Amino acid sequence: MNMKIVVFAPHPDDEIFGCGGSVLIWMDEGHKIHIVYVTDNRVLIAWGRTHGQLLEEEAKNYINLNEDDLGKIGLEEALQVAKSFGFPRKNIHLFKFHDQDAKNQITEGVKLAQNVIKDADRIVLPSDNNNHSDHQATHTIVKKAAKECNLQNSEFYVYALYNILKAPKEEQVKINIIDYRDQLYELMKGYKTQLCLKDTRIGWQILKRKRTERFGVFTYEDMNKFKNF
Repeated sequence: MNMKIVVFAPHPDDEIFGCGGSVLIWMDEGHKIHIVYVTDNRVLIAWGRTHGQLLEEEAKNYINLNEDDLGKIGLEEALQVAKSFGFPRKNIHLFKFHDQDAKNQITEGVKLAQNVIKDADRIVLPSDNNNHSDHQATHTIVKKAAKECNLQNSEFYVYALYNILKAPKEEQVKINIIDYRDQLYELMKGYKTQLCLKDTRIGWQILKRKRTERFGVFTYEDMNKFKNF
C-alpha cells in the first residue's frame, strides 16, 4: 500500500542526519512523501562562532551577511536539497520560523502542521526530551497537531538527533541504508552553510560509514507513555 509520509526537519539538514536514507527508500517504494522544514538556519554563523564550531575558510562567503540573508540562503539550500532528494515542489513545506525561535511559534506551527498531516499515514519527527530547543519545539508542534487532527490511525516514526533514542526494543525498527549512504553524502553537499561547522563536517564524513537508521515506532495512543514520545 502506498502511504502519505510526512517528514519534519527542525532545521535544513536534519532530514539527512535523522532519516535521509529511509526517505530515499520510501521514495523508491513509491510512497507519497512530504518534507517540512521548520526553521531557517539564520543564526548558524553566530552560533558557530560562539561555540568554537565555525570553520573560517569555509564560512568566508557568509561571515559578513546579516541574519535575514543567511536565513534566505538556508531555505534556498533546503529547497534545492529537497528537490535533489526527489520531492516535488508541492510536497516541500517551509514554516520559515527563525532559527532558535521555534519554541515561541508553537501555536502557529500547529496550525501549519495540521494542513500537512491531516491525512498522513506515517509522521516522522524528532524525539521528545530533546536538549535542542528547535528539535523539542518541532516534536511538540507535531504531537499537538496530531491531536487536533485526531490521527488515531497514523503511525509515528521518531528519530533522535544528538540525543540517544530511548524506546523499548519492541517499539524500535532499524532500516538498512547501506545502499543509500553515498547518495546521502552527495545530497549533503548542497548544505554549504551547514558545512561551515566542524561537527557537521564530521557528521558528513560519517555518512559514508552509516549502516542503519533507527526509529521508535509508536501509535496515537502511545503519546506521552514513552520517554521519546
